[in-house]
Amino acid sequence: MPASDPVPEQLAPVLEWLASEPADDPRAELNALRGHLGGLPEAAVGQCIEEFEARVLDVCGRLKSRLLNAALPLSHELHAVAGELVEALLEVAGKLGEMAAATRERWRPARRGDALAMTGRALSLVHEAFVVAAMGGGVTPPGLWLAAYGIVAAGGGFGALVSARPETAAADALRVLKRLLALAVLQPESLTARELVWANDYLEGIADEGALSTESLQPAAASFWIDPGEDLPPIATIRSAAPAAEGLVYFSAFAVSRALSGQLDWLKERMAEAETVGLELDGELLEPDASGLPVGLTPVEMVSLLQRMRDRWALPPNRGQSRRAYRYSVQVCVGLRAVWEAARSDGATERISEWMVYNESPGGYALMSVEGVTGSLSAGMAVALRRDAGHPWAVCIVRWIRSDSPGQVELGLQVVAQTCTPVTIGFRGAEVSSTTHALILPPLPALRRNQAILAPAGTYASRRFVLVHEGEHLYVAQARVLSLDMQTANVELFQYEVDPYPI
Repeated sequence: MPASDPVPEQLAPVLEWLASEPADDPRAELNALRGHLGGLPEAAVGQCIEEFEARVLDVCGRLKSRLLNAALPLSHELHAVAGELVEALLEVAGKLGEMAAATRERWRPARRGDALAMTGRALSLVHEAFVVAAMGGGVTPPGLWLAAYGIVAAGGGFGALVSARPETAAADALRVLKRLLALAVLQPESLTARELVWANDYLEGIADEGALSTESLQPAAASFWIDPGEDLPPIATIRSAAPAAEGLVYFSAFAVSRALSGQLDWLKERMAEAETVGLELDGELLEPDASGLPVGLTPVEMVSLLQRMRDRWALPPNRGQSRRAYRYSVQVCVGLRAVWEAARSDGATERISEWMVYNESPGGYALMSVEGVTGSLSAGMAVALRRDAGHPWAVCIVRWIRSDSPGQVELGLQVVAQTCTPVTIGFRGAEVSSTTHALILPPLPALRRNQAILAPAGTYASRRFVLVHEGEHLYVAQARVLSLDMQTANVELFQYEVDPYPI
């Protein structure tokens, strides 16, 4: 082989590895992938970049199935693999971006498709990196947004995407970018891994409804602005006005929320029909071909998630109360069952741990683990906290969760009550004739006028239920639901009153 042509000699072992079966150990596979890719000269990358894409996406598919049901915080092994996968995805995406830029240079021959086709493929890998990081509870990796914006620039810039004609490579790349942006503004840290994957699958068919423009969008309250020179996600205009700078890009998922509303109404109607005639909600009623909705969640979970997605896209949340920095320790009880037991036994439970409050507002707290975390955590679950045994339990819902390392977790909590009473309830017409643990929450000014029940997700089955409180005296009452105020993947909260006309 001529010494002046080193590429084939360097490429041979890489092609041999690419032709082999992927390693069962994802860490070994990723180490080999990054080693081979990093050692290739630029001139040789284009000859096998598609094979590198396939290999890294194979690992991605395998690891996402593990992350789907993994408890947070992740184990050390799973956390390390997820981080390495994110880096590998961004590395392959970067190589594609470089190829897209080179393809646009007229004096260079085009390599395997045009620049915008490569841009779309590269953005897809960045999108996968974002999803993997979010499923693992971590913050967006540093450099991810600059990588995405740089890839767009390499393919011709935002102007080329905004003006894309249908059924073109530019339109495909635009769709991928809209899907990434729409998912980012949903605040993935507030979703469980199952909810995140479902929302991501849902966006695959509806992301085109989003709007991307180099001009400001209306309604302004539902729009976001992007500075391609900053490593930041889309920023809600309602929370921070766009600066007077050149090159800003604007995004809105308002039209996505409007399209979603029709599917949400359809789903609610079908669920009501099924309840009336006694059909199974998870059978043929909600087949994807008929509903247009992905699989992976129960109908009740779909309704809860669709409502949150619609609200966040139509009117991004704006902090109405200021946060103040604090630093003091609190006792924390995680999970509705654990809170119920602690309230019932006056705190005599082993499931109390110490956490640190690092900021708070009138409506919530931000906590950090101090002693390490035992058990699983997820967005939407119930948590109670108190200063010490002399204070009542404040009941909260986890609004977001972040875990940048296996030994540390941060929680954002929304206060739903300053005290609680443990009870058991049983709904008329429930599929299982039994009672379940729940908490009575007192009225809370500005939020609810009546007492409320916090119960496990899926408990609410009809308007009437029986309530039992075992205190100094046994108390039994029939009550009726007034309004269903909150549904998450873990709990539901509804206001009620004691039924004046019990049956």
